[in-house]
Amino acid sequence: MQYQSLAKGIALGIAAGTVGYLVSNANRAEKARLKSRTVKAVRAVGAVMDSIGDFMH
Repeated sequence: MQYQSLAKGIALGIAAGTVGYLVSNANRAEKARLKSRTVKAVRAVGAVMDSIGDFMH
């Protein structure tokens, strides 16, 4: 089993659920800011998981 892929999937699922909830309750400006922050957060999680994967090898 690839734990790195599993962890990325879980993190992405949590982020997507959170974004879905926040977008349903946000106005236009908040949605744009939320999208930008979400993209940055997903990239950061991916970078952390890649670093952990490199460390494990």
